Amino acid sequence: MRRTILVSLALVTAFAAHAWAEDPPESPDAKGNPRVFAKVGTETITVGELDEIIAARSPYARKRILETGVLQELADAQVQSELFYQGAEKLGYADDPDVNRFVEQTLVKVFVRKDFEEARSPGEVTDEEIKAFYDEHLEQFRRAPMRRARHILVDGKESAIEIRKLLTTEPKAKFRKLAKERSLDGETNVRGGDLLYFTEDGKVVGRESSETVDATLVKAAFGLEKQGDISAPLDMGNGKWSVLELTAVRPEQVQTLEQVSESIRRQLWREERGAALDALMVELRAELNPEIYPERLDAIVLDTAKADGAKSD
Repeated sequence: MRRTILVSLALVTAFAAHAWAEDPPESPDAKGNPRVFAKVGTETITVGELDEIIAARSPYARKRILETGVLQELADAQVQSELFYQGAEKLGYADDPDVNRFVEQTLVKVFVRKDFEEARSPGEVTDEEIKAFYDEHLEQFRRAPMRRARHILVDGKESAIEIRKLLTTEPKAKFRKLAKERSLDGETNVRGGDLLYFTEDGKVVGRESSETVDATLVKAAFGLEKQGDISAPLDMGNGKWSVLELTAVRPEQVQTLEQVSESIRRQLWREERGAALDALMVELRAELNPEIYPERLDAIVLDTAKADGAKSD
């Protein structure tokens, strides 16, 4: 048989549905057995080739072979696949551009997998390498302390004193309601004065932009001890004053080596694989010296209308 014959989709689905805990014993007589099971045209399918196909299946799938008729069904599928192959070859599909493109893509994928992914598996990254990375990048596994707070910005110190008094002496005075009605901070008053979570350097957590909280508010928030504490009136400059309430506290958190060892293992493996691929690319470029003419890309006419339509779908 010139190639590994594909098992029918129905069989693959049935065989791979579950996993079995123990492998069935191998049949030493069948391994590499050259006896011909079937002839299709000028090609043959041997018992050894069938055995290799079975060995590549999951433990559960191999156990299923013991069920009545399953082995015959598998063997018949190989004959059917060979018939399809020879029929397609006879009709010229071996030279079809789609087939050639698929073969080329598969060749690259197999090459990368076998020479760069299976050459050293993630499991081969040592504990010493993992610990060294952890020690050198400890900041990466540290979550800085954070605070969440809300504030009400008003004109003048007297207004700030009034707001604070309402919040601390009248139980019915709701911070969110007061912020929406009286805060001059147009960005936060719509959400009840909420400044969201931020770090000691004022960076707002979870925002892609460079949004920051005013340094005076940050200092006040980190100066309060517990959720619900309200600051003294804060001078924000230019005649503006603020009253701030601490709404949440997140202390510093450092992930342990044990917690992150597996993610580091895979990261190191990916980096090693990437470095090996980069080195190979440098070697291939030096050997094959590709000639590239980027200016000729100008001849390609892009249909921007279709591209925009695809994005909106």
